Amino acid sequence: MNNNRRLSPNTGAYFISQEEYIKNIEMKNLRKISSGIGFYGFVYLITTIVLSISLMIYFLLMFPYSDSLYDSSSPNLYLLNNIIATASAVVPGIIYCKISKNYLSYIMPVRYVKQGLLWPCVFIGMAVAMISNIASVILENNLSMFGIENTAGSSYDISTVFDFIIVLISVAVVPAFAEEFAFRGIIMGTMRKYGNAFAIIVSSAVFGAFHGNLSQIPFAFILGLVLGFIDCKTNSIIPSIIVHFINNAYAVTFGYLTTDGLFNERIVNTIYMLVVALFCILGFISFIILGKKYNGIFKISNKSFNTSSAPQANVLRLKDKVVAFFTNPGVIILCIALLLETIFSTQISL
Repeated sequence: MNNNRRLSPNTGAYFISQEEYIKNIEMKNLRKISSGIGFYGFVYLITTIVLSISLMIYFLLMFPYSDSLYDSSSPNLYLLNNIIATASAVVPGIIYCKISKNYLSYIMPVRYVKQGLLWPCVFIGMAVAMISNIASVILENNLSMFGIENTAGSSYDISTVFDFIIVLISVAVVPAFAEEFAFRGIIMGTMRKYGNAFAIIVSSAVFGAFHGNLSQIPFAFILGLVLGFIDCKTNSIIPSIIVHFINNAYAVTFGYLTTDGLFNERIVNTIYMLVVALFCILGFISFIILGKKYNGIFKISNKSFNTSSAPQANVLRLKDKVVAFFTNPGVIILCIALLLETIFSTQISL
């Protein structure tokens, strides 16, 4: 029997304790807030898909004889698609903040971070990103051995320096701001009042699921944990934006060096592994430095804050919060949409 439920000697009915009553209210409030976040993510996803398809149809109708304009690998169209993705993240995000009465400056702090804290955090983030990228490639190769391939991967043709700049903007600059705005800003920032640990976990889960392919989802989730962690520790979204930009720019640059023929594949792979090793070493050194310089910096709290009264601060456990986040209409609809996206982007050859 639940220890929080007691039998009334007068009526013979069960009644719940004050703690259980407060817990029920907090769970209800969290489900309501989480549902709003879920609908924001759903609108973000659907708007991106609808606008991207509309863009392709527009170019197809207006320029039927110009294949390069609506070729998905065209740098120009790739940039337009990423601008659409940015608008799909930012516009609904601003509307959500207006409806939920959240201030962007509060849930998405853009604050100066001391160099002695910023760059060690960036190096730790990049070390995890490097390891995640390699692990993702290994998993993708193993999945392909069983006939499972992702058909929604990003591809682009880079034949000139101008193309490289366009792709760099569309792959590194635009997503760094748009995705961090959505996942470490709107989602994690809104959830932080229920505890940093909870906010980091759920925002990372959504971030991973948004990647839409089996080889990237688990490692995007892990990277999301680190990005969320460094943002919470610095109380600024700047570190995750920097890591996101460097990671994507790094991939585009090495892709360009290979396709442009400036270096042969062996030299590019050697440089690639040296850069990976460098970031891993810098990340390890940064981990040691931060651990010695800031006592308890690698601890993350599940304690809620900014609640209306002290007794409510610790009434929900991390498990309760995660359950509340994923058991509401908005997040359930988002999860179904992301699952369908992943299924449609996965090709199985028997």
